[in-house]
Amino acid sequence: MEAPRVEASVLHQAGDHDDPKSPHAGVELTQVQDPPETSPSPGLPRTWSRPKKWTATLILSAFAFLQPLSETMLAPAQGPISRDLGIAQPYEWLLANSLILIGVGLSPLVLAPLSELYGRKPVLVAASVVFVVWNAGCGAAATVGQLLAFRLLSGFGASVADAVAGGFISDLWDAEERGRAFAIYMAAPLLGPALGPICGAFIAQGTTWRWIFYVTSIASGVVILISIPLLHETFEPRTREVLREKKDGQNNASTASPRQKVANVLKHMRIHLQRPLRMLGTQAIVQLLATYMALLYGTMFLFLFMYPLMWTERYGESTGIGSLNYLSFAIGLILGVNVAGHLSDRIYRRLRDRNHGVGRPEFRVPAMVLGTLLVPVGLLWWGWSGQARLHWIMPNIGSLLFAMGVYVCSGCVSVYTIDTYTQYAASAISTNLVLRSLTAAFFPLFAPYMFDALGFGLGATVLAGVFVLFGSLVIFTLWFYGERIRTRSPYCVTETP
Repeated sequence: MEAPRVEASVLHQAGDHDDPKSPHAGVELTQVQDPPETSPSPGLPRTWSRPKKWTATLILSAFAFLQPLSETMLAPAQGPISRDLGIAQPYEWLLANSLILIGVGLSPLVLAPLSELYGRKPVLVAASVVFVVWNAGCGAAATVGQLLAFRLLSGFGASVADAVAGGFISDLWDAEERGRAFAIYMAAPLLGPALGPICGAFIAQGTTWRWIFYVTSIASGVVILISIPLLHETFEPRTREVLREKKDGQNNASTASPRQKVANVLKHMRIHLQRPLRMLGTQAIVQLLATYMALLYGTMFLFLFMYPLMWTERYGESTGIGSLNYLSFAIGLILGVNVAGHLSDRIYRRLRDRNHGVGRPEFRVPAMVLGTLLVPVGLLWWGWSGQARLHWIMPNIGSLLFAMGVYVCSGCVSVYTIDTYTQYAASAISTNLVLRSLTAAFFPLFAPYMFDALGFGLGATVLAGVFVLFGSLVIFTLWFYGERIRTRSPYCVTETP
């Protein structure tokens, strides 16, 4: 059995570090992990050719685009779905939209540490199959109860690309290249929710609403088939094990008894599955960034929930035409790719050179300032121009600026997390996914009441004010105290590219 041997090699370096009963508990990670090699061994992910790295990154990006697409595709098909399944209460429709986000929020706590135990590829493929099956089940649902159950279950597979992305990017790319690589990857999971309503509207009008689910399942199945031959394992402990076996020409079978092997597997599973919760409970940086991302994504999904209502209620557009206004949000995300990727890496390299060639995760913070300003500016522009019913281009400009801000903030936070928790990047980012998905699920529940009471202008002002205040606090803390907080963490590793 190869997997237990991989576990043993990984946990020999990192497992006891998480065990509170271990004599190594509390020891700095740099004391228990292998020191960084100046010239990596041939065959390891960071030595791959650039085309091979980009192929792997783009395949992961394809998973991340298709699976979140299903989170927002239902919005334009509310009428047909409600009629066919007998949805009469508003909360039932809100649950149909939001339950998938519960699964998306909780599953990274399991998927991310499993990817640090068995490798990225098997977890990515297996969870994607789970999504394909239950998402197709949503299309075959005959009752609202079946739809709700299948939506929840599909969420447990829909988050896998985001759950492993932090570790995946960390495996492949050096620190000075991660900003651009993660920016290109992040275009997919953000474009998915933005383009979902457009695709859902035209699929529902051209055929039945059930094909909204069938199309995403078929497309995800195609990506799974492509990934099997073209996507290679990137988790370094596993690739080292494979290279060692090829070099030795034997399997180096373990002499442990079957009972010992089972006990080792259970111990290692317990340690790895506890890690995200342990990090969320003990790491100040993780707590700060997870709360920041939760507020960011909760605001984004609340915005996306209210977005079609502005066009149908304030501007009197049809569902199909109104959904085209999501294009401005998508364009903002695309522009954010160029801003976040190039700007983040350029600032990082410049500050690193000024710091005598020593890189720090805090060098990602200046680019984060831009995003934290764009988010409230975009919200205010969108809300007040829509409230005044100005020309339709004005709310779209606000939507574009808001989307750019969301992308820049999200990219900077994710790369900061990867730079800080390099070996445990997947577990660290999974904590962001948990809180952000839960807020994304529950924020839209009060959106109609808040905007009905305040209107689009004041509602957007409240969201903008809360975000800019908390965002400024996060930026100040990371820039002035980030390094001091990191030095106290047993999970952090200083990488000096």
